[in-house]
Amino acid sequence: MAKKPPISGPAKGPVLAPQAGVRPTVGLPRTAFGGPAPTVGLPPGGGGFRPGLGRVGQGERPSPAEITKVLQLGGAHLAAGRHDHAGQAAAQVLKFEPQNPDALHLLGLVALRKGDAANAEKLIAAAAALMPRHVNVWVNLGNAQREQGKLDEALLAYGRAELLDPDNPEIFLNRGLLYRDNSHALSALSSFKRLIELRPHEASPYLRYAEAANDLGRFQVALEYCDLALERLETTPVALMIFKATAYERLSDFGNALAWASKALAEDPKSAAALQILSRARRRSAKNERTLLLELRSELEQAQPSTMADHEARLVYSELAQICDQLGDVDAAYEYFSCQNQMTSRLPEVQRVDRRRFTDVVDRLIEVFDTKFVSSWTKLPEISVEPTHAAAPVFLVGFPRSGTTLLDQILDAHPQVQVIEERPMLLAARRMFPDYPNDLAGLTEERRREVRGVYWDAMRGEGADLAGRTVVNKMPLDIVHAALIHRVFPESRIVFALRHPADCVLSCFMQDFVPNASMLNFLTMEGSANLYDRVMTIWSKYEALLPLNVARVRYENLVSDLRAEVEPVLQFLGLPWHEAVSDPAAHALKRGTIRTPSYSQVTQPIYSSATDRWRRYDKHLRPVISILEPHIQRFGYSL
Repeated sequence: MAKKPPISGPAKGPVLAPQAGVRPTVGLPRTAFGGPAPTVGLPPGGGGFRPGLGRVGQGERPSPAEITKVLQLGGAHLAAGRHDHAGQAAAQVLKFEPQNPDALHLLGLVALRKGDAANAEKLIAAAAALMPRHVNVWVNLGNAQREQGKLDEALLAYGRAELLDPDNPEIFLNRGLLYRDNSHALSALSSFKRLIELRPHEASPYLRYAEAANDLGRFQVALEYCDLALERLETTPVALMIFKATAYERLSDFGNALAWASKALAEDPKSAAALQILSRARRRSAKNERTLLLELRSELEQAQPSTMADHEARLVYSELAQICDQLGDVDAAYEYFSCQNQMTSRLPEVQRVDRRRFTDVVDRLIEVFDTKFVSSWTKLPEISVEPTHAAAPVFLVGFPRSGTTLLDQILDAHPQVQVIEERPMLLAARRMFPDYPNDLAGLTEERRREVRGVYWDAMRGEGADLAGRTVVNKMPLDIVHAALIHRVFPESRIVFALRHPADCVLSCFMQDFVPNASMLNFLTMEGSANLYDRVMTIWSKYEALLPLNVARVRYENLVSDLRAEVEPVLQFLGLPWHEAVSDPAAHALKRGTIRTPSYSQVTQPIYSSATDRWRRYDKHLRPVISILEPHIQRFGYSL
């Protein structure tokens, strides 16, 4: 095991002195630390809401003491979740002091709690302008910007806060969350490590670090930080036990997974997360033993998920659905998958996601791409392999659940190949085009070099060995940006993973994905089918309009004759056959860094039972088959 990281004291740095004469800010109490909600200090005092402000009823101006008291009460109401009362308190103060920075700040926090991040940003920015040396205002301004996806602006706000107080833990908590939200897991690790330095005897910082390590597939590192927490904490939180159980299960270490899940259940017998991971570890270790599956189903159904909170019920329904699917009880499985997705749709974090953000991008691409648009493109010089690189860039794309993770393991097992698994490196390049995709038309050679440089930097940041190996960027839904790939990287090779459209759509509906703008389309069968239709419509346009350099890999062929399907792909990449690619399960277990939901499938020998699974669920798929039929025919599949 790697050496445990030492405890280090808080780093010292310059601290700007607070402005003289400004009142303390108001907001949430210190006990809120550890969550993603806005966190600021609450002044002493508090109590029930009393409408009216001093002698307001008689038209007299309230005293400073009365204004302070109302602000304190407003902060207490905000902390208790009484947002309307908190807003009323702020409004009362603003009636007499329209530029009161604490009241503006409080009203901004109310807006943030109600989901109006844009208005929150305006109000808190106004407060920050009036009291620029208050740390909490800058932290909460960053939080409001984070909620809107404004990465650069939020980083600036957190940076201002750090200049004021480099030892303030809320800065590093919220900046770490910002980095995680934007898939910058390495930067998140740095922020959470600093959080551990500042709060070495609290559990939350270690769990935050471990979660970010998991994002990178560094499950062993995550476990080491959990062990570090165990050494430093007086008691072991149930959340840490569950995290260890989950990490061990991801690594297929079922003994440790079962032990830690059992410990968690001993502490909290009603923990849905512990129930789920215990069942999953037992199910995977027994490999479809029917008697055990029936026992697990009974235990989970007796837990009565319908009586649980949404976030807990979702976990139990997910495991029940998998069990029923393995038992062959199709109708029960479908019902449980539907319940899983229904619970997911109710989660507060899901409510804040713009579900059309991804589909709007795809619809725009479908609208723009035609012969006239492509013919308007400026001519650019041909590009060969970068002088310092071992090979041309490779992009592994396809619809989710089309075998991309299996193909990832197969290719990564080759000693001359490195697969970077599901990191949004192409996003950095795409952001270089303010009017995407229209900007692709007038691209200059100089600009193309700049965009390529940004992409290479992002790849190196993820540990890509560009000089030593053929590096494969595996991000399935980057398929919708194949035109950008061709325009910026004309020398690139694209590996397109293909599977029966009905199996793809069904599997996506079944999967308990991490909710984001694209994955939320999978919460219904119709949404899954419509997204497939959009994605494959733009792909078909690309194939018709552009000279893409593509190799197709058909999942059904891959699981029936691996070498026959993979060897041509290796030749396409300019690589020889290597026997290591023939055992992806062994490589997956050795690699231990599978971040995708397919981890449990690719760590076992290749099987063909998932082929044509959709036929068992035929009656549930029937309403969407008409959407998929054109693609089924085009890709050479049958109904």
